[in-house]
Amino acid sequence: MEHIVITSGVRTAIGSFGGSLKDYPAPDLAGLVVKEALQRSSVELDAVGDVIIGQCMQRTDELPTGRLAALKAGLPIQVPGVTIQRNCASGMQAIVYAAQQIMLGDMDIAVAGGVEIMSRVPYTVDKARWGIRLQHATLADGVWDGLTDSWSGLIMGLTAENLAEKYHITREEQDTIALKSHNCAEKAIKEGKFKEEIIPVEIKGKKGSVTLFEQDEHVRMGLTMEQLASLKPSFKKDGTVTAGNASGINDAACAVVLMSEKEANRRGLEPLGRLVSYAVAGVEPELMGYGPVPATKKALEKAKMKLDDIELIELNEAFAAQYLACEKLLGLNRDITNVNGSGIALGHPVGCTGARIVLSLLNEMKRRNLKYGLATLCVGGGMGMTTIWARD
Repeated sequence: MEHIVITSGVRTAIGSFGGSLKDYPAPDLAGLVVKEALQRSSVELDAVGDVIIGQCMQRTDELPTGRLAALKAGLPIQVPGVTIQRNCASGMQAIVYAAQQIMLGDMDIAVAGGVEIMSRVPYTVDKARWGIRLQHATLADGVWDGLTDSWSGLIMGLTAENLAEKYHITREEQDTIALKSHNCAEKAIKEGKFKEEIIPVEIKGKKGSVTLFEQDEHVRMGLTMEQLASLKPSFKKDGTVTAGNASGINDAACAVVLMSEKEANRRGLEPLGRLVSYAVAGVEPELMGYGPVPATKKALEKAKMKLDDIELIELNEAFAAQYLACEKLLGLNRDITNVNGSGIALGHPVGCTGARIVLSLLNEMKRRNLKYGLATLCVGGGMGMTTIWARD
């Protein structure tokens, strides 16, 4: 089969919950990154076979996100779009789906990525449509419901507590990872490492004012262990998971352009990276955070590789406890993992993250002149997903 490559990609800066992107419709934000990603590869708009966007928490007044993103990006009417949902891995699944379509010969070029505006997820009133009668009606928080596992009934933070208990992970260990995440992200921002991949977003204010949003705003500059240690457990009275050692609730979009290696050569494009292998694996929903472990082993086996062959790793930090469980079980080298921060510092806009970590991985591999990299993340519902990439 054809080798599949990414030739360009961009993302927005990651907004905090209720922050700079809180009023931005998801299809509009996705349209911005789709348009810019295509421009960076100089791809004619009518050459795109499909626009594939991952999203977890879609609003019903913004459906279908993938199709609307294509239209917002100015693509011709005949170019379709689709929305992918694999919870936290939605953006990564969109990339893999695009690669599969190209491998099958269904298209030559595709755009894939993810978007999430968690700030715009609505509250709902169940049973309101058919009459509440005399009972009180309760507003249900779509974000809280979206972060609760429907199978086990556990909020994601409790699945992290389960991992901390099972693998004897201490609060101090978790706070150490959180501090590393923020320190690495702060350093990356100050060194301008994300500037190449971030496109500015115009934010309209009162009285017609416009500001540019172009820096990840969830990162806590100058964070200390003392500040992290002062936080109370968020999910369990005697727990170890806090707001400080968990990922954020965030807003962002990311898109990449994929094509066959042959097509990239024909167009004279230098690939950012080549897809080597991918895998998805299931785990117990109540322990969902270690999903990257079997997914990574499966992807490495498919590629006939060993973890020692991998020179750079992005393992999304949904929770520090979850990262540490994966680190222990896989034997990860912390020095080459999440070198520019991850979900704890940068944030975790769930539908976007899978695409974002692939793009950030490839850009850092390029800076370091590395050959093999791996991007992986846990998935609500009890799964993990991994992709392996090469720069030839």
